[in-house]
Amino acid sequence: MRLDRSLSAYLDLLRFVAALAVLLGHMEQDGLYMSWMPLFAFSHEAVIIFFVMSGFIIYTSTLNSGRHWGDYAVARVSRVYSVALPAVIFSLFLSLTVAYASSPTEAQLSNFRPFSLWDVSSSLLFLNEAFGNKAGLSLNGPYWSLCYEVWYYVIFGVFLFVRNNQRAFWLAAAAIVAGPAVLALFPIWIMGALLAAKWEKFPAITQRVAWAIFLGSIAVIILINASGVGTLIRVYLHDHVPGFWRLGSSQKLLTDYVTGIAVVLHIVAFSSLNAGFKAFFLRFEKIFKYLAGFSFTLYLFHRPLTQLAGYYMPNTEASIVRSLFVLFAILLMCVIISYGTERRLGFWRAFLAKRFGLAAGSRVV
Repeated sequence: MRLDRSLSAYLDLLRFVAALAVLLGHMEQDGLYMSWMPLFAFSHEAVIIFFVMSGFIIYTSTLNSGRHWGDYAVARVSRVYSVALPAVIFSLFLSLTVAYASSPTEAQLSNFRPFSLWDVSSSLLFLNEAFGNKAGLSLNGPYWSLCYEVWYYVIFGVFLFVRNNQRAFWLAAAAIVAGPAVLALFPIWIMGALLAAKWEKFPAITQRVAWAIFLGSIAVIILINASGVGTLIRVYLHDHVPGFWRLGSSQKLLTDYVTGIAVVLHIVAFSSLNAGFKAFFLRFEKIFKYLAGFSFTLYLFHRPLTQLAGYYMPNTEASIVRSLFVLFAILLMCVIISYGTERRLGFWRAFLAKRFGLAAGSRVV
């Protein structure tokens, strides 16, 4: 399938809004007062939106590229490491600097971890969420979801490109390494991929129905969040199912599945909305594309910044002006950083293609 321009612009906006929600949520957690902006409460749901969009866009770009394994490998490795490698270095540098200056504890900096070579190695290999692994990236808790996504890329790549007589073995091997926590949310990523695969087969719906689904899906996500049902179910299963705690960040999987379905329906409904509404996104598509163009950097670089800002300059007066200043400062820093990370994606891609002799013809998303 080919993405319609209006849908592509809307997904760009959605990607940025989801990254912004994560930023606002962590600012609030780190004492920087963002509860006056309702979006702050949806940081967890934002990750589910990322997973659905990832499956949808990766499937679309991979099929459009002609399904060559070299293209897929270059696209995914360059996309991930163009931001992940600088983010690991950035987090490590700040963590070592802070540890040298003040020796904080995890009670003072919730994401702080003393230096560990295994933490760094595990982060670079995206094994932080693997079964039984206790590693993590200091000052950068959100890195967990990238570890999930990388293994979704691996499993999807094996499924597409490994020969039938070897596919089962390598799928099983990848699943074992990824572990149950990562696999628990894989169906959400698959929802996005299936949406792309079946896009042409969705029946046409009237605008009235489309608007009902479009707005209703948002209402479902808000209801799940406001009701706290995800937490209630998680606590119940944690207390009654032996070993459930091993799912880690996936313990809200039941309500996460519902959220994932709502996101899928939301995207489907958008395509049937009236042309006048979709024209708005076409009008501002360059702006939305620019915002989306640093959303990955924003996601992987913001938490060390909110951690340190909250540690050294907590917003104890609950000042909106001060919280806005910190917000825009972090956004600006991430925009600047993005010119050395994801906005340099072409360089990373050409470097890898040349270095490893892989194909370089597919579109990188």
